[in-house]
Amino acid sequence: MRLIRSFSAALLLATIGSVTGASAASPALGLHLTPCTQGHKKVPAQCGTFGVYENRAAGRIISLRVIVLKAEHPSHHAIAEIAGGPGESATSFAAFIMDGDFENFVVPLRDRYDVLFVDDRGMGGSNPFPCDFAPAGNPSSYFRRLWPEQLVRDCRTKSVATHDLSLYGTNNAVDDLNDVRAALGYPKLVLDGGSYGTFFSLVYMRRHPNAVESVILNSVSAPHFQPLPGAPNGAQKALDDLIVKCRREKVCNSRFPRFAEHFNAIVRRLDKGTLNVPVKNQVTKRIQTVALSKEVFVDQVRHILYAPQAAAYLPFVIERAYGRDYAPLGQMIDTVTQGFSGDLDMGSFLSYTCAEWMPFINQRQLNFAATHSFAGDSRIRAQQHACSIWSVRPMPPAFDNPVRSNAPVLMLLATDDPATPPQYGEQALRYLPNGRAILVKGAGHGVETPCTDRLVIAFVRAGSAKGLNLSQCTLTFKPQPFATSMKGWP
Repeated sequence: MRLIRSFSAALLLATIGSVTGASAASPALGLHLTPCTQGHKKVPAQCGTFGVYENRAAGRIISLRVIVLKAEHPSHHAIAEIAGGPGESATSFAAFIMDGDFENFVVPLRDRYDVLFVDDRGMGGSNPFPCDFAPAGNPSSYFRRLWPEQLVRDCRTKSVATHDLSLYGTNNAVDDLNDVRAALGYPKLVLDGGSYGTFFSLVYMRRHPNAVESVILNSVSAPHFQPLPGAPNGAQKALDDLIVKCRREKVCNSRFPRFAEHFNAIVRRLDKGTLNVPVKNQVTKRIQTVALSKEVFVDQVRHILYAPQAAAYLPFVIERAYGRDYAPLGQMIDTVTQGFSGDLDMGSFLSYTCAEWMPFINQRQLNFAATHSFAGDSRIRAQQHACSIWSVRPMPPAFDNPVRSNAPVLMLLATDDPATPPQYGEQALRYLPNGRAILVKGAGHGVETPCTDRLVIAFVRAGSAKGLNLSQCTLTFKPQPFATSMKGWP
């Protein structure tokens, strides 16, 4: 998910409220933009909507939220920022990018590239779903279940009045973006996608090959080469590498010499049942005790491993939990849960993934995950149950075919990515003859260093990765110092 490119930025989105809702007026077909500004520097932009038929042919019209940042020297070139999740709002990141919070390669490229942000249907300001599966005033619910059954049922009942659930998926969203491209007069797009945004970009490449200039894929999830939901193998690899990093750092090794052993002990406790954890209710502002399940623990730990600045707190939190002081663990789980809940539209997440990911789960991989990762198969089972309630049409088998394309592609991969481990991108690269990959050692989900930024700029300007020294960025990730308290926790 794109939020991990700036962990603090995502948590800020959760505190100020995610971008939701479209205009109250009846949607109109086509493009409707007016002047606006983005970021602290009030960068001039155009903001508005693009109206499309929900079923792409006729009937109900939905509005897609759009932001366009014009190039300093217009040239009819554009970079399309593709959100992650699925469920993230692309338009919500326009201000953060202009303020230099992440994706620092974008601003230099604005000398001749417009930057286009379109919220995918069902996300952000594009007819979002009325779902909240982690209500701030009810931590007992979201500490127990990732998708509380009654909340999923209630949201589905509300959603079917305003959405045809099966029409919210990548194929339709890709075609929506292509219509926006045509309306704005861009012959082709540079696609910049992270996490699910890479999946979206690859599907766009398959459906609209003549509309692609080049493609940046950060933390790759590709059709046919996807990790399992919750990527239990990636989570275990990221945890193992964090354990090694702790052993090698003097402070962490001296303070938490049994981090691995104590982590496994917490997992064994959860195998026997829930843990009673204190947490501050975000509505009442009072501390209450809730039951934490293994299902929630393992998936939120995986989320923590996305961002090294968050993972740096894990040895301290586990050490306190091992001694049965669960307050730091409750604080960590609550912060990450609310951060992701504020960043993702979970209704669209279910519509997209239940149709496009869950039907293609490999049982052999699932059996392996159940016995070879601390995460096991609990997240997958939970999502399967949620999908059985959400009930959307699965995509046909051909949707899961590998994407073949001759477009120039630059992949950014990381060795410690707990969500999209690098081997999946490397497998997809075999079908992309003009693609190349940068592998950054020690980085997590969402790769960005000054070195990778320079290479992305060179790649976009040249329209090719040929001749670029990609190995120069391999060792450029700087690990975070480990924390010895919760001071500074996001």
